[in-house]
Amino acid sequence: MKSFVAALFAVLLACSAAPVWACAGSQDCANGLVFIPYGPTSPGPASVMAVFLHGDVSSGGSADYMLSSAQRFVADVPGASAAVLIRPGYFDRHSRVSEGSDCGRRDCYTEEVVGTVTEAIAQVKQRFGARTVIGLGHSGGAAILANVIARRPGLIGGAVLVSCPCDIRRWRPQWQRSLSPIDLVGSVRPATRLVAITGRDDETAGPQFAERYVEALRAAGKNAVFIPTQGTHDYRSVRDAALLALRDLATAVK
Repeated sequence: MKSFVAALFAVLLACSAAPVWACAGSQDCANGLVFIPYGPTSPGPASVMAVFLHGDVSSGGSADYMLSSAQRFVADVPGASAAVLIRPGYFDRHSRVSEGSDCGRRDCYTEEVVGTVTEAIAQVKQRFGARTVIGLGHSGGAAILANVIARRPGLIGGAVLVSCPCDIRRWRPQWQRSLSPIDLVGSVRPATRLVAITGRDDETAGPQFAERYVEALRAAGKNAVFIPTQGTHDYRSVRDAALLALRDLATAVK
């Protein structure tokens, strides 16, 4: 009897420890990904929605460090809404996990991940009836966002790419699964507004990777600008510059 009870307890413990995807039956979910909304849920016909996409968080932990940025954006842009999207396999501070794999938090800007994020953004846009979607991505999130823009032209009207390793082959030559934004420049719509911002002291994804990407975009006749700023790879050090650029972008695309 004791052995049976012990075995039953072990089974229950294993079941409770198994991952439970947050999106099962949840409204704050798009294409299997957790998102945290801010601002009006029924925006007007001329509304702008900003999607925030986090970096790789390679040190571990939750991936919702852009929540305060979304709050500031909706406070600064009247009538705008925002959604903080949690990438596949990542979780927020409430332990809600997005479906999919984070690939061990490296080399994960894959065709599958980009496709999942693309469809999630499309669902969020439709759900909240936003006329225009813009984006702000940091680090790996910026690379994924740039790939989304190339893979589905017209879904996103413009984006601020912060600390973007936009030339993956030069940044991480050993990463072979990830799509590299610089290889997809030809698929970016000329009307899409892109602003790349990198801290001058960024030792993780130096300014040269985003600058080279912007140069390739401009050479192809695209609407892009590179802005070096004070700061490091730490999002907090470049957040103010990024949010200022996002606010200006929201005004420009209206």
